[in-house]
Amino acid sequence: MSNNSGGWRPDEQYDPLPPEYEPVHHEPRRPTHRRAGPWRHQAQPQQPTQPAQQSQQLQPPYQQQPYQSQPRFVPGFSEGPEADGEWIEPQDDDREYRRHARGQDAQERPPRRRRRLRWLAPWLAILVILTPIAYGGFYAYGLYQNKYHPADYTGSGTGTVKVQVTSGDTASTLAPDLVSLGVIASSRAFVLAAEHSSNTSGLEPGFFVMHKHMQASLAYAMLVNPKNMVQLTVNFPEGLRKTQILAKLVASDPRITMSDYDKALTSSALGLPSYARGNPEGYLFPATYQIQPNATALSVLQQMTQAFSNEAAAVNLTGAAKSVRLTPAQVVTVASLVQAEGGKLSDYSKIARVIYNRLAQGMKLQLDSTVFYGLDKYGIAATDQQLTSSSPYNTYKYAGLPPGPIDSPGAAAIKAALQPAAGDWVYFVTVNPKTGETLFTDSEAQFEQYEAELRQNEG
Repeated sequence: MSNNSGGWRPDEQYDPLPPEYEPVHHEPRRPTHRRAGPWRHQAQPQQPTQPAQQSQQLQPPYQQQPYQSQPRFVPGFSEGPEADGEWIEPQDDDREYRRHARGQDAQERPPRRRRRLRWLAPWLAILVILTPIAYGGFYAYGLYQNKYHPADYTGSGTGTVKVQVTSGDTASTLAPDLVSLGVIASSRAFVLAAEHSSNTSGLEPGFFVMHKHMQASLAYAMLVNPKNMVQLTVNFPEGLRKTQILAKLVASDPRITMSDYDKALTSSALGLPSYARGNPEGYLFPATYQIQPNATALSVLQQMTQAFSNEAAAVNLTGAAKSVRLTPAQVVTVASLVQAEGGKLSDYSKIARVIYNRLAQGMKLQLDSTVFYGLDKYGIAATDQQLTSSSPYNTYKYAGLPPGPIDSPGAAAIKAALQPAAGDWVYFVTVNPKTGETLFTDSEAQFEQYEAELRQNEG
């Protein structure tokens, strides 16, 4: 046996074993010597302790089949004739080491984690099946609650919020805006409130001051009540000139200036009829208007021209003008003269007849109202100096109708211009300006008496 310090070699033999020893398959025999290493002394082979004679009797069978014991595996060391006790570092944190067999590739211990996750598979399958069922159930429940029991506030709310209802709005179209403004809790609650409301008039366009966190039924009741509408109401009586109308608009709503209205009057979107030829005088229909908080000069004036168009359509102005042998524009001019000269509604048709009789006879109209309009003044009886004005509206100087309307006639004046009373009158005098009493005659002498009565009543 060699005493080489380079490590154990396959040709080295072991000491013979006693005959009573039976090897176990799972317990390899250990060599009686130790390998030399850099940190141990080289082990010396032991000498047999038994008598030489006994050793010689056991030696033949073991010499023919010498027992090749496998060396003990030490983690971290490689074994084999080529490894020579080389140290191998651990490969991972769980301290699993690679065991290098002689002449074979390295093998790794299969991870235990895979075996541990096998029991999760059926639970994952159940979870995959139940998740969509549970989600569908919650979704269906949410639909049911939203349809029959939607979110809603209680009480009349707090604070103030300005809400605009536009033309054509319904509960369904307005509800999202109310939700975004914080007035109501849900659109569905507002729609249900509208369906169960006893008010059949529906929503009206306008502005409303509401509250936040209102009960849907109370919010809808507020919107269908016209008294809750926030708006500016301006009334324009019949017979006002364009300048008077604009001045009243500016005084009622200072947000819109006079320059804004002047610019709007020249807009092609104003809505004047074609026969007006761009002149708004006489076509701003006198009525009561609701001016919204977000109104513009153009939108306000459009309301007035639209009102005139509605009245003109109601009386069939274009067709009826032919019955009096006038154009629609001339009818409006005559109506403005009737409106300026008339006192009582019962006199309107008579005044219209006087105008038509004078035009038919080629007489000058001689109306003081036209003279004052041309001078941009106001009064009842013009002075001699004023009667000499060169204004085209001076009907004392020029025959026929003036160039256009001198004010905004109302529905009664337009109707009188289209349906004048029957008579041969060519003169009329309002003898009492306070009561509006007006007398008609076809006699010039009688006319002079009426004028004397007027001067007496005026003092």
